[in-house]
Amino acid sequence: MSGSLRQPEAANLTHRTQRRHWLVIIGGLLFCGIVSTAQAQNTTPADTKKPEAVPALVAERPHQVGYRRQDFKFANTAGEQRTRQLDLWYPTQEAEQRYDYKGPLGIKGQVGFAKEGAAVAPGEHPLLLFSHGFLGTSDQTIFLTEACARAGYIVASMNHADSLGTRRLRKLEPPQFGDYANWTDEKFRDRQEDVTALLNQMLEWNKAADSPWSGRIDAARIGGFGHSLGGYTVLGMAGGWKSWKEPRIKAAVLLSPYAHPFISQGDASNVSIPVMLQGGTLDVGITPFLMPVYRKLSGPKVLLVLKNETHFGWTNLISLGKTTKDCVTDGNAELMTNYTIDFFDQHLLGIDRSAVLEKGNSRLESYHFEPKSRNN
Repeated sequence: MSGSLRQPEAANLTHRTQRRHWLVIIGGLLFCGIVSTAQAQNTTPADTKKPEAVPALVAERPHQVGYRRQDFKFANTAGEQRTRQLDLWYPTQEAEQRYDYKGPLGIKGQVGFAKEGAAVAPGEHPLLLFSHGFLGTSDQTIFLTEACARAGYIVASMNHADSLGTRRLRKLEPPQFGDYANWTDEKFRDRQEDVTALLNQMLEWNKAADSPWSGRIDAARIGGFGHSLGGYTVLGMAGGWKSWKEPRIKAAVLLSPYAHPFISQGDASNVSIPVMLQGGTLDVGITPFLMPVYRKLSGPKVLLVLKNETHFGWTNLISLGKTTKDCVTDGNAELMTNYTIDFFDQHLLGIDRSAVLEKGNSRLESYHFEPKSRNN
């Protein structure tokens, strides 16, 4: 099924309109940060071991949610030591309760539901790696990370070097979002190194007998999702940058992604894993640029556009004045959550979600869908 985007295509934007759009996107990225923040070529995971675990995972929904925050220490490829904030959401058998997340600068944070420090539920669970937006934080999208854990997924999210929550030893260089045509795989490579290190660590913990994560991660069912510059990060690791490609990531969901560099640079045409892109009609600095990238992708793909949604909609701003559970019961937050989980269910767990994914929704502005790889 395919709809029509009502925003102008990127190629038709005038120079004056582009300049205005960049002011919007850069301001949005900054504001978003302050508020906080094997290839699969069909609908079945490449490795379908332990198929009995999937029905149980779904049957037990909604799961209770556990939550942990800790320091994550690792060395990059150059041997430089890094220490980053790491947030983890996951299914547990312990009763969740109201949880007041800590906001920046002592500000009261999001009200959610989780059991801090709870044991991970028995059995293997699919793993999702989340990458935040520019200047964002690992907990910038709690309504969605909690919801994924409630669906049985383990979610791991860390602060990148550009996060407002990371102490920096050197000045942060200007991102130069407007110069996307000259970006290369060296641009924000540290983010790729972060996510790779986090994935390696999660799988090491999965093998360690004395780890709370021992035997709790299904290494054959790993997905990535990210917002804004985090979407750029995940798309690069899906194969958008050949040197970044991470074959252990089997499916990707990109939330208002800064995908502009892949219009003319990179290797998006060889991204063969399933990819979902989400945009909004008021997300004027991002959404008009998604269709050219969508057309390049060679695997199963979805591009959906939400009505009256801004670049900030995929952050905790959408749940202001609401709990994480209340937030996802209606409106765009419900659509974001349901489509994200259904997409991962389809492409990581092998559950048939075609009834949702093939026809879109009248509440959306537009919906594009191609179920098969271009090579099939």
